[in-house]
Amino acid sequence: MATVAVLGACDKASDDAPPLVLPVGAPTLDLATTPQLLFQVFGDTSEPKLLPVAAVVGGAVQPIGLTLDGWRALDSTYFTPGAKYTVYDNDAVRGSVTVTRGMWNADGQANYPLPGCRDLKPLASVTLALNERSREPTVEFLASTHPLAPHRGAAAIPAQATIDRLGRQYGMALGLSADLGKEDLEALVFTARMMNSGAGKEPTLLVSFIDPQAGDVGPGMGHTSHILALFDKADTGYVATYRHVKSGEGRTVEFQRVVDHLDVDGDGIDEMLVESWHFGGNNELVVLGFKAGQWHEILRTSSKWCLDPPAKPADGAKP
Repeated sequence: MATVAVLGACDKASDDAPPLVLPVGAPTLDLATTPQLLFQVFGDTSEPKLLPVAAVVGGAVQPIGLTLDGWRALDSTYFTPGAKYTVYDNDAVRGSVTVTRGMWNADGQANYPLPGCRDLKPLASVTLALNERSREPTVEFLASTHPLAPHRGAAAIPAQATIDRLGRQYGMALGLSADLGKEDLEALVFTARMMNSGAGKEPTLLVSFIDPQAGDVGPGMGHTSHILALFDKADTGYVATYRHVKSGEGRTVEFQRVVDHLDVDGDGIDEMLVESWHFGGNNELVVLGFKAGQWHEILRTSSKWCLDPPAKPADGAKP
């Protein structure tokens, strides 16, 4: 399974590459106000890494819009050795991380270089202290510079057998209504779970149908189908409140999975943090917010570690 922070190499930028500019529509982040940041905690349990993924400003989740100097300022502000942040998983505190080393050393050299890449997002090494010991060799959590409040008085989660029955019932109905064949759906890996998201009094039902090979021949080959859907309780039963239903050539289908759910903006309803990816492409972090009875995409940002602009195509080559 892919993870949000895929540290893949990027094309080497030419020596005359233009300076980095902010992505279109990305608001400039004022680090002087020490804004709330969200981080992904990932990697080997013995030496995990910390990567900034989003900011929360004025109650809104937004991309981190910074120049190259701004990214270095973020590193010196948030990734100083000894900085400590709370770690969350599934709307609950799991422990904390403490920064041991930031991105750049005293000489301005990157501690974590990436081959073929000149300009990088800051990345920190951390030590992880969990409330309960984990036997997993790798970790995938979220961390925040500001405390996040879990839900209180949440509804009980049904037994997994009930969740599977409901998930398959509603997921299959959604797929068939989108003209996906029953045999195609039954050939996919099905998972379902419930989580207290704050969107309603009852838990939100998550349903996924996914082809782990994404095709008939191999990764990115052949035809594949995929569903990621959220259902919330209404008077008449569960209704689809988020629908990501895709089918087509393996390399063209956008896959999604929910990484975590947390109330990052403090409004009492979780945001869903979703990983999005294509085979052979870069991963993205998608944030879903709940409004007017539906889950909507409120943020989509690249998970690329490398900030270099795309390399210029050779003369006569197609871009």
